[in-house]
Amino acid sequence: MAKFSKELLDMLTEFMICEVGSKALDGITYTMVLKTARDKELYTRYMTIRNEAAKCGYTSDEVFRVYEVANGYIFDMDLETAKQMTIEIAKSVSKNNGGKTPSGNIIKDMPEQRRKRDLVNLAKYLKSEYDNGRYSVEVALFSRNSMNKIIVTGKGARGETLALRYNAYAIRHWDIEILNEKFLIPAGFRVRSIQPCEILPSKTGVSFIFRMESMEQYEDM
Repeated sequence: MAKFSKELLDMLTEFMICEVGSKALDGITYTMVLKTARDKELYTRYMTIRNEAAKCGYTSDEVFRVYEVANGYIFDMDLETAKQMTIEIAKSVSKNNGGKTPSGNIIKDMPEQRRKRDLVNLAKYLKSEYDNGRYSVEVALFSRNSMNKIIVTGKGARGETLALRYNAYAIRHWDIEILNEKFLIPAGFRVRSIQPCEILPSKTGVSFIFRMESMEQYEDM
């Protein structure tokens, strides 16, 4: 039976404090690490968490997940684990402050509310693009921003400042099944496939290409 070791609990607590913090209220329990020399130490540290979780009997889909994309890795703590750790951290802080800090379930259902809101916003955006004949669009998932956008700036060939704007959502790639079932298929189309591209330079999201198709071809089957 899978069970937390003290080492796993300590590492998850550190990850929670250093990378997640108050963002857990929005269901943001993930961070990104690039395949660069600068991020090598972080990669090693967070892979140690995944390896310890495996030692404790947890599968790759439990407690602490790792996803690889072209230019880096996404490290994602399970939401229920993050919620429970938020409660325990709040209790510890409350105890140290003589009970002056609230120690109840301060996270409640706030992460689910953000997820539902972002699913609706993404569905509306995809419907707008589809209705305008754009069947392939690029958006950012795993957003760490409070708003549904990420702006990445850079320099053009002539030294001019360029800005790329991404519609961004605090959802994971597997949420697309729900997106299709609940929102898009009833509207007559669906996301046929999604292609992970890269972690954005700001490390506030991961770009994905969505390819959409009509449901008409399936209605006569």
